[in-house]
Amino acid sequence: MRPPPERDRRSRSRQTLAAMVLLVGGWLVWECVLAEVPPPANPPTASDLPHTDGADLGRRAPAPDPVERLRRLYAALRACDGPCVTPFGTRLGAADGVEARSNGVSNCLRLEYSFVDRATGQFQTARKSPDPQRFEFAGVTDQCVEYARRWWIRHRALTFGDVPTAADIFTLTEGQRLPDRDAVPLGRSLNGAARRSPRRGDLVVYAPDQADPEWRFGHVAVVVGVDAEQGWVALAEENYDNRPWRDPASDARRIRLFAVGGRYTLVDVSPGRFQNPDGGRIAGWVYPLAAP
Repeated sequence: MRPPPERDRRSRSRQTLAAMVLLVGGWLVWECVLAEVPPPANPPTASDLPHTDGADLGRRAPAPDPVERLRRLYAALRACDGPCVTPFGTRLGAADGVEARSNGVSNCLRLEYSFVDRATGQFQTARKSPDPQRFEFAGVTDQCVEYARRWWIRHRALTFGDVPTAADIFTLTEGQRLPDRDAVPLGRSLNGAARRSPRRGDLVVYAPDQADPEWRFGHVAVVVGVDAEQGWVALAEENYDNRPWRDPASDARRIRLFAVGGRYTLVDVSPGRFQNPDGGRIAGWVYPLAAP
């Protein structure tokens, strides 16, 4: 039998009041608990989590101690003795008049430097500048960074500061306009997330892989052609594989370009192919924000 209406209303009122007391009490308890628990310090990124595949790539390794640096230098000097892919200094090709030569093998290091004639764009190899007023320093001869500098010096009247490795180009914030060396801001596009497609003259920078001696310092190449419809980017470079260029009068090789949802991705695989066991991972591309 149902209780009288008045008793029913009183019963519902008591139930509502009890629910409110429980709710308020629970809220007060929760507030006290939160007050005792400090907010988390920086939330972990994906690379901090266990079982993250690929988190090792791009991670800066601790600087080697002096003994390890000497060991690496000695190994790089000895690598120049061979065997070589092509003889050291072999002309591999030229893009826009900027010649590329063989480094013999990728991990060879010769203690010579390239200097570019600002007036003609031609370069000389020497231990020191033949004329500091006329020649611009480009870098260690026949290395990827040296080629990128030479191309920028000749075709953009730009250079950039010293970098420990090719991969460090990706963190540069400014270049220098020649001949006055006025600062020019540099931008960068993250591979896979970029909304700006690679363009002619951009520097494509590869990430370092500390586990692979061939990719320990990354790599850099110059974009000399883009075909978004066909899905490729043409690169000019030195010391990638030290083989003759795909087209000795145009570019060293072409790699695949994808555009998905308005974002661009470069993959170190030739158009029409699906694998490149010896390739590297591309961090992105760097470019001046103000045209010289």
